[in-house]
Amino acid sequence: MAYAPLPALDDLSNREWNELTSNLEKTINLCQQLGLLHVYPTKPCSKMHNNWYLGACSTALDECKRRCRTCKSSRSLRKDTFFEDSRLTLQQILDLMMYWCQGLDSHKFIRRNIQILGDATIVDWKNVMRDLCLEYFIRNSVVIGGVNHVVEIDESAWTKRKYHRGRRVGTQWVFGGIDRDTRECFAVLVGRRDPPTLIPLIHQFILPGTTIYSDRWPAYNLINNEIYGPKRYIRQTVNHSVNFVDPITGVHTQNVENMWMVAKIKKKNQMGQHRSLLDKMQFFFHILFLSLLKMEIRLKHITC
Repeated sequence: MAYAPLPALDDLSNREWNELTSNLEKTINLCQQLGLLHVYPTKPCSKMHNNWYLGACSTALDECKRRCRTCKSSRSLRKDTFFEDSRLTLQQILDLMMYWCQGLDSHKFIRRNIQILGDATIVDWKNVMRDLCLEYFIRNSVVIGGVNHVVEIDESAWTKRKYHRGRRVGTQWVFGGIDRDTRECFAVLVGRRDPPTLIPLIHQFILPGTTIYSDRWPAYNLINNEIYGPKRYIRQTVNHSVNFVDPITGVHTQNVENMWMVAKIKKKNQMGQHRSLLDKMQFFFHILFLSLLKMEIRLKHITC
């Protein structure tokens, strides 16, 4: 089956997106182009025929079913797909994904624009998308930087110490970095901020030959220490106790600090984030899921 070329999904306006999903036929076509629905079933019917067509069915959730031309048996359009166990319409699921990717995922907004009434359903789908993003990043580890690239690194506290009903909440630290040129970034939970914890992560996520900008946190002093292997990086620092931007070299870490700011704004807009969800690293990535889990990080731009 031939399809018209899809526009770049990460550049779509809301009007263009709504046109792609304006009716069931267009929505099914879009899902098939993205590989989210099969064009033809991958398995034969119970009588081992493989002669399917898509026919109308007023009682089906999607108003159509796969039907076998030979024995007249039927099968859900969603069989063996991502959508199989959901009672939401295809349009609702796609809209929820798109709005979530854009950060337009408050429960009030979703209820008004997608007509999903249950808070539990919204929360469940947000968790599903976080899990998918986590799985993607596990399978496709981000490695940033390289020769002639500048990567800023920093740590950020994600839960503050406070008393609440007699219980003290510990600080959860996240270590991360951002490439000034590509805007690619990474973030990982860390239990400690000492050299044995941070230096191996720098080696894991940042390519040799990278110029690293950091503050003067003592752990970073060992980035090129021989106990961690041969010298890999060019390192420059800024003393944050004196200046945000070094007046002589111009070194700063405002990009990575801005990354944390964007992440925390999103976290706050979602009315908090349970600690068990922090390891899913979703909270500062604006992800476009639909294009077969193609992910493009969208952070606020700061001029380098």
